[in-house]
Amino acid sequence: MENRVEGGKELRIHCKSKDDDLGVYTLKTLDDFIFKFRPNIWGTTLFYCSMDWGEGQTHWFDIYIFDRDYRRCTNCQWIIKKSGPCFYDAGAHKYDFCYQWNH
Repeated sequence: MENRVEGGKELRIHCKSKDDDLGVYTLKTLDDFIFKFRPNIWGTTLFYCSMDWGEGQTHWFDIYIFDRDYRRCTNCQWIIKKSGPCFYDAGAHKYDFCYQWNH
C-alpha cells in the first residue's frame, strides 16, 4: 500500500486479520507499507485496514479477501487516496480498480 493521499497528508494504517495484528504505521507521501502472508487452507483469509490522514475520520477497507484476490495477484499492490484504495492491474499496467471505503 502506497500513500497517495492528496494534499501531502501523512497516512496512518492499522491492518489486522482474525489471527494477526500487523500494528500501526504512519506513511509520508509516496511511502509504502508491505506485509507478507500465506492464505489459509480454507480459503477464508481476510486482512482489513483502518486508515486516516488527520481530518477527523477513520476509513477502513478489506485489503485482502481470498475470493477476490487469490487468483488476481501474488504481489497485491494498492495506492491509497482520499476517495478510496485502488488496486494495480498488472495486465493494464495501471491502478484502475478503485473501490469505495467500507466506512
